[in-house]
Amino acid sequence: MRRRLFLKSAAAGLAVFPRIGFSSAFRKLPVPTFPVVTAINEEVSIPHLITVIDAFVERNIPLACVVNPYDEQGRAHTAKSKLAQVLNAYMIGSSGLDVVPYVPELQSLSEYFQGRAAHDAVSALQSMLRSGVAVRNSASVLQAIACAERENPANPRGVRSAGILNLLSVPVQSAPVRSETWDNGVVRLYGGTLVSLKDIEGNVQAAGPSGSQNIVYISAKDFSGIGLKQLKAAAVRFADGLSQQELDGDVSLLPVIDIQLRDTYGFKRMVCLHVLKPQESNPDQLSGYSEFTKFLQTAGIPHSREGQFLSKAYSDFWVSTELKHGKAGASAWPSSMHSVDIATRSEAKVRTVRPLEPGIGVTLFAEEGGPQGLEGTGFLKFRRRVVSGGGAAEAFRSATAGTGDVVVFIQPKAIAFPPERRALESLLKEMLRNQGTKFLLLEEFARTVAPAGPLPTRLRKTAAAAPELIKTRQVLSDAGRQELLEDARVAWQYFEKFTDPRTGLCPATVDFAPGGRQHKAVTMWDVGSHINGLVAAEEIGLVTQKNVEAAIRKILPNIAGRTFMGRHLPQGWIRTDRRKWGNRDFDGSDAGRLLAALDNLRRHSNFGDRLAELVFSWDLQKVIIEGEIHSVTNGELKTSYVSHSAHYSALAFRRWGVSAKSPYEVLTNRSATDGQMALLEAAARIGPFGAEPLLLEAMEMGMSKESAYLADVLFAAQLEDFRETGRLICVSEGPIDKSPWFLYQGLQLDAQERTWAFDTVGQEPEYRTPEFREENLVISSKAAFLWSAYQPHEYSEKLLNFTRRVAKTNNGFASSIFLKTGRPTEAYTDLNTNGVILQAIAHRLARSD
Repeated sequence: MRRRLFLKSAAAGLAVFPRIGFSSAFRKLPVPTFPVVTAINEEVSIPHLITVIDAFVERNIPLACVVNPYDEQGRAHTAKSKLAQVLNAYMIGSSGLDVVPYVPELQSLSEYFQGRAAHDAVSALQSMLRSGVAVRNSASVLQAIACAERENPANPRGVRSAGILNLLSVPVQSAPVRSETWDNGVVRLYGGTLVSLKDIEGNVQAAGPSGSQNIVYISAKDFSGIGLKQLKAAAVRFADGLSQQELDGDVSLLPVIDIQLRDTYGFKRMVCLHVLKPQESNPDQLSGYSEFTKFLQTAGIPHSREGQFLSKAYSDFWVSTELKHGKAGASAWPSSMHSVDIATRSEAKVRTVRPLEPGIGVTLFAEEGGPQGLEGTGFLKFRRRVVSGGGAAEAFRSATAGTGDVVVFIQPKAIAFPPERRALESLLKEMLRNQGTKFLLLEEFARTVAPAGPLPTRLRKTAAAAPELIKTRQVLSDAGRQELLEDARVAWQYFEKFTDPRTGLCPATVDFAPGGRQHKAVTMWDVGSHINGLVAAEEIGLVTQKNVEAAIRKILPNIAGRTFMGRHLPQGWIRTDRRKWGNRDFDGSDAGRLLAALDNLRRHSNFGDRLAELVFSWDLQKVIIEGEIHSVTNGELKTSYVSHSAHYSALAFRRWGVSAKSPYEVLTNRSATDGQMALLEAAARIGPFGAEPLLLEAMEMGMSKESAYLADVLFAAQLEDFRETGRLICVSEGPIDKSPWFLYQGLQLDAQERTWAFDTVGQEPEYRTPEFREENLVISSKAAFLWSAYQPHEYSEKLLNFTRRVAKTNNGFASSIFLKTGRPTEAYTDLNTNGVILQAIAHRLARSD
C-alpha cells in the first residue's frame, strides 16, 4: 500500500506544499487532483455506489462524495437510511472518504441565505452521518460544499459562517479548473474533468490534469445504469490509472478538505482566544492569569478576557456590525461585545437592560451543540472548545487541530502552573508565525463571517429600531383633536371647490397659480382616493351620509367600465368633465386601489348590493394569469406583479373573491428573521418604495405582516436619516409643480449607502441622477399625515407639524414640500393628497376615541 498523507493539523498541512513560483522554477510539480463522486441522493443504487467507493478505498485514494442531504420532499435523510448507513461505515473505518453536502441552488442565493442553506445542509448531513462525524472531527470534515453551475453566480461569502472554506461549482461539461478567493477566505472552484465510467475500456490513463489543479467528477447517476460487473472493472481500471499517474509524479491525489492548503489561496483559519478570569480568592490562578494576559499583549495576540461567557451551557452576546462615524470623519467600531440573555432561544428574543445597536447575536455552545453557522433566528452559532486542566499546550493543540475556525476558552487553572503556561506560550508563538493561522477577537470573527451588504445591514438597523416602533393607542388632547379637525377642513376644500357637479368627480391635479389649469382626467387610483375621501369626510363629520350618497350615485356610473377585446374592465382613465368618457386600457394597480375603496364604501354605506353588481360585472378573472394581476395596454396584457402596489392590489382583489398572488408573501414556513430577509430581498428586486400603498393598507384593510414590517423598515430609515443629518425625510409618490410633474420617491434597499431614489412614469434617466435627487427630494404631505396616523412617534409628529405649518393652502394641502428649500408646491395640489389626508385624519381620530 502506498503512503497517503492525511493532515492532522493546519500547521502540518501547510508545510506539505512548496511555494509556487520557487520550486516550480526548477522542477515540474505534480498537479493536485481531487476525485469527487457527484449526484448521490436517495435514488442512487447502493451496490453501484459501494462498488465505486471500494475501488478508491482499496487503493487508499481519497474520495469526496457529494451528497444531497434531503429527499424529494425536502426532508433531511435520517441516520437509518441505507445511504447514511453506507457512508457512516466508510467514515468510521477511516477510509479517507469525505462527504460534501450538495445545495444545487446555492449560487443563486444571497449571502444571508447562502449562510442559512449551508448551516442547514451541514446540520442535516451531521444528523445523517452522526456515527461517522463522531469518529472524525466534523469541523475539519465538513469544510466543503457543492452546488450546480450557474451563469452570473452570486458572491459565495455567505458559506463561511457555517465553517465552509471550499465551494465546488459542479460543471456540466469538462473545463479547466479556475478559482476565486474571497475576502473572508472562501474559495470557489469552477470546472474540472467529467469522467463517465461507461467509457472506461482497456488499460487507460485517467483524464489529464487541467491547469494548476484538477477536480475529477464522476456522476453516480451516470454509473448507476451500468451493470455491476462492468462497473467494477471500469472503476478499478480508472482508480488504477489515477494511482499510476501519481506514481509517475504527474498528479498528487488529495482530499477535498486540503484544497485550501495551497499558498495561492492565502489560506488562513481563524482562532479566537478567550481567557477566563479566576476568583479573587485564588492567588496562584490570579498570578497565572496576569502573566499570561501580559504575554498575549506583548506578543500582539488578540484575545478577549474576563469571565462572562462560560456561566451556562450556552453563552450569548451581542456584536455591533455598524461603524460609528465621528465628527472629524473618523470611523470606529463601538465598544466590544457585551452579554445578552436570550428569552426565547427558538426566536432569539433578547433580554437586555441596554438598547442594542445594530448588530448580530452570537451564541457559543459546547462541543455537542450541533453545527456552527447562521441559524434561523439570525444569530451566529459557534462551537467553543475549552482548555481546562493540566497539559495546556497539548490540550490547546488538540482543540485547534485541523483547518477549521475555532473559538478556544482557557480556564484559569490551565495556566496557573508556570511550566505548563510557558509551554502554551511557546505554542502560541509558533502559531503566530504560522501563515495559515490568524488570531482574531471574537467580535471581529463574528463580523467577518456575518452576512454583509445593504439588505442584512437594513435588517439589523430595523431590528435595533424596533423597540421604539411599538404601536400604542394614541390619546389626543382636545387641542390636538381640534387641530386635526382644522386640517380636515383644509383638505376638504379641494373637494368642495373642484368637484364637477355633473359627474361628481374631481380633477387629478389643480394648478391654481395665474394661468394654471386643472388636469381633468383621473385614473381609477384617483377615483379610489376620492371615494375614500368621501367616506372619511362623513366619519369626521364634515358632511352627512346623505351628501356622500348623492356624490356616490354620480360617481358610480362613470366607473362602469368598458368592453374591449372581450374583456369588460374599469378604464385606465376617465374624464371628470364628461360622463362615461375615457380610454379603453386597464391598470391592474389602479384597479386594486379602486377595489379597496369600493370595499371600504361597502362597509360604510348601504350601497353593498349595487357595488357587488358593479364589481362582478368586470371580467377581473381574465386579467389574472398564473395568479398575477395584469394591466391591459392597447389590448395587450402586461403583468403588474413587479410593483410595490401588487401586494396591496392582491389583498383588494381578494376582498371581492378574486384570488391573486403577491410578491411580498414570502413569510410562510420561515422563521421570523428568515422571513424578514426574504421580504427585503423581494422588495429590493422591485425597486425603491415609499409610504404608499403600504400605509393605505393600514387605513383601509388592516395591516398585513408583510406591509407592517416594510413600514417599520421605511420609518426606521427615515428616522435614522433625521438623526444623522437633521433632515425631515418623508417619501412617497406624488406631484410636484415642475417637470417631470410626478415622482415616485422611496428607499432603495439594495444601495450600499442609504439612498432616497426617484423614478418617473416614463423612467427617464435624467431624473435619476444624484443632482436631480438633491434638488427635488420632497416631503410628501399625505405621507406625513399617514405616518402620524399609523406610527406614534416623536418623529411622525415632527413631520405632521411641519407639513401643517408649511403646506396649507386655500384649496387643500400642497402636494409636496421641497426638502432643500422648504418651499411647498404652494399653488399645486391634487386629489390623492387631500383624499388620503382625510383618510389618515379619520383613522387617527377613530383610534384615539
